[in-house]
Amino acid sequence: MKSSEYKSAETLENIYHRGQEKIWDGRQVLKELVEKHGGIQKLDSKQTKALQNIFAVILEGEEAAWKISLQLANKLENIEARMAATSQAHDEARHYYVMRDYLQLIDYTAKPLPKPIRLALNMVMSTNDLAKKLLGMQLMAEPVALTIFQEIRRVSPEPVLADLLEYFERDEARHVALGVNHLPTVVKNLNSIQIMSLIAWQLRIFMLELQGLKELRSDFEALGLNIEDVYVLAEKKQLNALQDFVSELGLNPKIWDPIRRFIRYQKNRMRIV
Repeated sequence: MKSSEYKSAETLENIYHRGQEKIWDGRQVLKELVEKHGGIQKLDSKQTKALQNIFAVILEGEEAAWKISLQLANKLENIEARMAATSQAHDEARHYYVMRDYLQLIDYTAKPLPKPIRLALNMVMSTNDLAKKLLGMQLMAEPVALTIFQEIRRVSPEPVLADLLEYFERDEARHVALGVNHLPTVVKNLNSIQIMSLIAWQLRIFMLELQGLKELRSDFEALGLNIEDVYVLAEKKQLNALQDFVSELGLNPKIWDPIRRFIRYQKNRMRIV
């Protein structure tokens, strides 16, 4: 095994062990937070609806991430990467049920996802291409979810949710690390046509995420958040993760500059920023 491969395997194994060390009981934590804050804080109807709409997306996203993590755990050949994906599947299952339980406390009723977000999730779930699945889940979807958690926790519209999201954030940061550390191993075996296909697929995911966030603009604004700021922070996390991934491949991170310019053009065209 080459030294770089050994380092990657060691990092992935550490991701798994950190996940085991940081396991938390979702239902117990939610119960303790509700007791700590004396119940769920009552918000005005506009804020409550905004939380319901945004976290309807998060809830389905967590369920999709759970399924995708299981797919990765079955498809990955590297044992350390498989361990990390298995740990993530446990995390996503916990995120799903504890968020479902929280939403029930604020009288959530299921509703359809914005079409662009559903399309993006379906693209990641349905692809049999391991590189696309890793890229779409770990480096595209997870940074957006992490940004939403951090921004909603920052404005703290509801104290129980704000404290709960801190637990989610700890887990999501490890999930991004799986993609950064293992995707280079997968991509280095691709030919130029396959790499171009991967980049085109990535841009499609970017555009769907952009359109999906745009549809949630009024909900973010009801919570005191600027959708442009949310997207810029999410994009920064995505590009940082992608640059780390490119560096692991030994390439110049500026390889993403044309993609960044394309995204900027599309955001301006759609009047996101």
